[in-house]
Amino acid sequence: MSFFPWLVGAAAFALIGGAEVRHFESLAARDIKSKLRGDSAQVRVRTAPHGLFGHLSGDLDRVTITASDFETDGLPLFTEPDRSQKGRARKLNIELDDFMLSGLRVESLRASIPDCRYDFPLAARHGQIRLSRSGIGVGSVSILAPDLEKFILKKFHEIKRVSVHLEKGRAVVEGYGEFLVVKANFRVDAQLVAADKAQISLADAHIALDGLPASDVASAALLQTLNPIVDLDKDLHLYGAIQVTHVQLDGDRLVASGATTIPVRPRLELPGSP
Repeated sequence: MSFFPWLVGAAAFALIGGAEVRHFESLAARDIKSKLRGDSAQVRVRTAPHGLFGHLSGDLDRVTITASDFETDGLPLFTEPDRSQKGRARKLNIELDDFMLSGLRVESLRASIPDCRYDFPLAARHGQIRLSRSGIGVGSVSILAPDLEKFILKKFHEIKRVSVHLEKGRAVVEGYGEFLVVKANFRVDAQLVAADKAQISLADAHIALDGLPASDVASAALLQTLNPIVDLDKDLHLYGAIQVTHVQLDGDRLVASGATTIPVRPRLELPGSP
C-alpha cells in the first residue's frame, strides 16, 4: 500500500469529519443558548480533539464555551453524575462577557477546568453537552463599580442612594440609608475581602454618619446590614462554582478569583429534557 492513497483518504476523512464537528459545535451552542435569555445573546462552542480520532471517540483535548450579551438567573451549566462518562474533556474553558447574572451585571467570567467527563452518546446523537463529572480548576469574575451600585440598591432596600469607588485595595461606599437605628448619610471606607468561600464582605471599615465618626454600636449595625456585599451562592445562585479566595480592587473594578468547578445539579434544577 502506497503512502499517497492513504494521505488522500486521510485528507478526505478530515474534511468530512471537520464538517461534522462544526455541525456538532453549532448544535451544542444552540442548546446552551436555549437556557439563556436575551435577543442579542451570542454563544459559541469550539472543540479540539485528543489525537486524530478524538472527535469520533469523544476524547477532547479542549472544549471552549464563549457567550456574551445574555441574562440568566443562575449558573446555566451543571454536572449530572448519573449520565454517561464516556466522553472526556481534558480541559473545559468558559469565557463569558457582558451578561446579567441574577440582577448583577458581570463584566466577565473566566474559568479553566481540567478533567471533565460528559455524556458522549447524547452529544453524538443530539449535539447536547451534559457534563457528568467536573475537575477543579481556576476562575475569576469581574464586576465594575457602577454595576455594583445598582446591585446594592436592589439587594439592600434600606439604602436609598449609593455610590461605589474601588481603588488600591479599598472600597468607598457612600450614600443615604434608612436603617433600623438611624436615617443618615453614610460613608464606609473599607477593604473588600473573601469570606466563607462564596462571599465578598467589607472589613477593616471606617464609617461616618452625617459627616461624623460612627459609634462602635452604629458601625457594627451598619456592617451587619451590608455584609456580605455579594454572596455568590445566595445572591447569584452559583452553587459553589467559584470558591473565592482572593479579591482585587483597582480602577473601579472588582475581580474575585479562586478554585472553580461545575457543581452537581441541585434537585430543584432537575432537567425536564434529556
